Amino acid sequence: MLMRRAQIEDFNAIEQIIFEGKELLAKQGVNQWQTGYPNAESLMNDIVNGWTVVLEEDGEILGTAAVIDGLDTSYENLDGQWLTDGPYLSIHRVAVSNRHHGRGLAQKLFEGIFNAVEKMDNVQSVRIDTNPLNLGMQHVIKKAGFVETGRVVPISATDPSNVVMNYAYERVINQPMLIA
Repeated sequence: MLMRRAQIEDFNAIEQIIFEGKELLAKQGVNQWQTGYPNAESLMNDIVNGWTVVLEEDGEILGTAAVIDGLDTSYENLDGQWLTDGPYLSIHRVAVSNRHHGRGLAQKLFEGIFNAVEKMDNVQSVRIDTNPLNLGMQHVIKKAGFVETGRVVPISATDPSNVVMNYAYERVINQPMLIA
């Protein structure tokens, strides 16, 4: 199994995995990703900017995530307290192929991301957020060693004054993952 940076030719597989994630969330009654976001334009933008990573096995893309360096505007107004003030990476748009659920692939994505980040000198932490009803992602996030730090307006919010705030998490670099 290999984690690598996505290429343009991976777009269709990534878009399909995100679509499957949207369907799963809808079936679970989670209103996350149900208003058009993430869309083809945002996914292509992630790839073009070098933010998308994929988990691949035998030529098949099993999972995807956007790992973004620099200031994330959705994290500027946290209702809570971040663990660090320094440079961080943000993880967004995490999804795994529905044909491979139950294999711990989201965890493997996080492990690959952390292994890469730990080699960077200029990053203190990794941040992520998810919908309060997305219990599966909350479990994966906590298992990966993230600490809940507060609430944020989701990146996809069109009207921030009338939105359910996401749970925000942070993991300080070089912190161990939890063993389940």
